[in-house]
Amino acid sequence: MSFIPNHVLPSTAQQPPSAPRGPDETASHVAEILAPLHEVARDSASLIASRQPIEIRRLSAEIHKFLLLGQRGGGKPIRLGLFAGFETGNVETVRALASLLLQLQGSLTLSRDFALIGYPVVNVRGFTAEAAPLADFEARFARDSAEADVQFFKTELRKWRFNGLLSLRVDPSARGFYAAVRSEIIAAEVVEPALAAAASALPLATQAVKVRPGDRYARTADYAHGRLSPPADVQPYPFEIELYAPRGPITEEHTDGLFVALTEILRLYRAFIAHGQDL
Repeated sequence: MSFIPNHVLPSTAQQPPSAPRGPDETASHVAEILAPLHEVARDSASLIASRQPIEIRRLSAEIHKFLLLGQRGGGKPIRLGLFAGFETGNVETVRALASLLLQLQGSLTLSRDFALIGYPVVNVRGFTAEAAPLADFEARFARDSAEADVQFFKTELRKWRFNGLLSLRVDPSARGFYAAVRSEIIAAEVVEPALAAAASALPLATQAVKVRPGDRYARTADYAHGRLSPPADVQPYPFEIELYAPRGPITEEHTDGLFVALTEILRLYRAFIAHGQDL
């Protein structure tokens, strides 16, 4: 584990090479990827799916959202936001998140005590005919644009008051999967052992866990630059984990590794807060 300043991480505006599909095909592909989740949700008591029709600059689009309620334990569920679809036209993280939710829906004991709220596509314009870069969404998020996609995510962040945020990202320069975390203790107690458990299926970068500054100044700067996060003065501030995949397809084996990593994060974080309550 190492401590790194903000500028060492790949820019949130950095984009991988264009996907081989055209923009219209990409939007259709996203709908195809998410169709099984919507179908399962129709007959599920634990998975709730919704589509929010929106219009951005005269382009029609949908924001997909999935609420998965794990096996009920004691107390109030831990609210964890799962985000993907940041990099323009790159459906790999969208597919990975859909697969993770489907697997978790089939084994609710693994998400015991959690309410998982999944957003497979954050950069909505990046998956439309305009194929706008992530920098466009971040610029509009930073200035609190009235456009529907920005207001949707700002409302969700306020409404749910997440305990944690977990994002699936792509870093074209990476040589393996790695995680970026704001808290040294979450990195050491939760993320490092979770990635170690998944290492056989998930090829990890040499530096598998990077710790970002977690002070209020850093959070304020990130929010001002349009990073998908709540305002810096939210109390308590949610823990943040970003799982970065290298360039290229996320294979079925990689998804299995991400599933192990995610379920271990859930288990270890649940144990971490339970231990804290006992202190």
